[in-house]
Amino acid sequence: MKFPSSSRDRLTQHVKQETHKSPDFIPGRIRGFIRLLSGGERESARLLRGLLWKFRYFVLLLLLSSLLAALFEGGSYAIFTVALEILSPESSGASLASLGAIGEAIARYQTNLSTQQLFMALVGTAVISQLLRTGLTLVSKIAAAFLTAWSEGDLRRRLFRQFVGMSYEQVGGYKTGDLAAYMEQVTQVGRLLMSISNLFSLLLTVLAYVALLFWLSWQVTLGALVALALLSASMRRIIIRIRTLSRRFVQAGVAVNERVIEYLSGIRVIHLFHRADEAIADTTQAIDQGVRARRLAITWKSLVDPLVEGTAVLGLAAFLVVGVWLVEQTGSTSMARLGVFVFVMYRLLPRITTLNGYLANISSSLPFAERVAGMLARQDKLFTVSGKRPFTRLQDTIRFEQVSLRYAPADASALDRISFTIDQGRSYAFVGHSGSGKTSIVNLLLRLYDPTAGRILVDGVDLRELNLADWRARIGVVDQDAFLFNRTIADNIRLGKLTATDEEVQAAARIANAHEFIVQFPEGYGTVVGNRGANLSGGQRQRITIARAIVRDPQILIFDEATSALDSESERLIQAALDQIRQDRTVVVIAHRLATVTAVDRIMALEAGKIVEEGDHQTLLRRDGRYAALWRLQNET
Repeated sequence: MKFPSSSRDRLTQHVKQETHKSPDFIPGRIRGFIRLLSGGERESARLLRGLLWKFRYFVLLLLLSSLLAALFEGGSYAIFTVALEILSPESSGASLASLGAIGEAIARYQTNLSTQQLFMALVGTAVISQLLRTGLTLVSKIAAAFLTAWSEGDLRRRLFRQFVGMSYEQVGGYKTGDLAAYMEQVTQVGRLLMSISNLFSLLLTVLAYVALLFWLSWQVTLGALVALALLSASMRRIIIRIRTLSRRFVQAGVAVNERVIEYLSGIRVIHLFHRADEAIADTTQAIDQGVRARRLAITWKSLVDPLVEGTAVLGLAAFLVVGVWLVEQTGSTSMARLGVFVFVMYRLLPRITTLNGYLANISSSLPFAERVAGMLARQDKLFTVSGKRPFTRLQDTIRFEQVSLRYAPADASALDRISFTIDQGRSYAFVGHSGSGKTSIVNLLLRLYDPTAGRILVDGVDLRELNLADWRARIGVVDQDAFLFNRTIADNIRLGKLTATDEEVQAAARIANAHEFIVQFPEGYGTVVGNRGANLSGGQRQRITIARAIVRDPQILIFDEATSALDSESERLIQAALDQIRQDRTVVVIAHRLATVTAVDRIMALEAGKIVEEGDHQTLLRRDGRYAALWRLQNET
């Protein structure tokens, strides 16, 4: 898998918020009613409304096919009722007229056709209506499936754009496992949309059945609605309980993902310190919490069907008793209509069960939608914002003016009002103990963070005003953490310049002293390096990252402790590569080993976020200050 040619630009652009608003021609009151029905202004409700509007053609097809299917469903049973009325001994024009417009229309044909012919014609019409209903139901299910699939894909794309579009400061505050969990939970949002689609289709069918029941006998139907209202009231408590337990399950699932990814990332440390049992116990505890929440949620969901079915049996018996009484005592209905009524009720009650099941599914999936919507919300997050001023190359200086950096409001300052100048074409080193602020300078130069106070001027222009893609395109970085993607060696080098030819990739590898070991692999530059470069040694990984920096032909080179974790031979090869590529470039070196910076033009010693000394190597040794003390400490024999 190769990096697309526009990857770098997409990573550095300011990501625009994706919103899918309802059209302006919908009256305000109707929009308000829609918001009320869909959950008001909650993030999850806005997310779902946006998806439904974005894929509105699937939604329209789903609505239309479901509506027609419901009409054909109810209409077919109405026609069956008329057919049975014709066969009944007491059938007459008056009795047919009591069935309303359908009965009156049939009564006109009764004089021209025999009873058997009219019965067969009606049965045939009802069968055709049922077949049409079946076809339309299939269309609605396909539309719902397409809506779900497209919505899941859209959410995954938007989530990933959100992840990489957030500032480095913002995204660094999330755990990798938590971010991965968001992508997985999109599937639950798809299930939620599918449940909503099925619920709507089924609701239309239920309404068609209810209308048919009123047409058959409004007296018995009123009794049925009272029973259904009581059932719905009893279901509400169960639905709320299911939603609460589902939220606990979501939280437990996130905790499990975080632990699994963290422990697997540190599996070497776990083995070295013999902490497998502790890792297993900690992860098992999180899994058990999720299992308990899931078990309770399933138990409560399981109550739905028995409750509905038990009520259905009692209700059906009551309907039969009342219906027979109406036939015998009042004559307000006929046995034919009563028979159809009971059949329709028999068809309706399982759908009521399914309807409540969909409501339970929606309640269990809604917490996932709330999490995904919360991640996609932008008002509480920081994003990478690029300046608009083009940048071609450094002409003169980079100037830090009273720059301070604080990573969090409660933290101490990583840098405290430091000022210095980096001249174009010269080399600079920042040295000091861990935590002195060296890497913070690199973070500011790369605009991974912006200063808390002060400013950084590039040729007199505030760095924040420069186009970020242009600025970073002129910088090559070699980190201490030689991160490689699980792709080929060529792809990892080409990440520095996506349009680099094979010849340019190999030339960069030669300069980085990497070509010799690369060609010894059977696949050469096509060798897949494994997760984080696991198939390579530390020195090999570092040389590939150097080649990645070289291939973009940068004007500014930053080496952040590039050799601190390597053996002597690897360090020698890498140092030789660095000496070659930093000719005629502006170089910034972050170093722990002072032997690697003796040749730079200017060295700055940091302590507690302040510059305490600066000068070249010999000058600082003569001063016998902090730098000289560090030099003696590292060179004691």
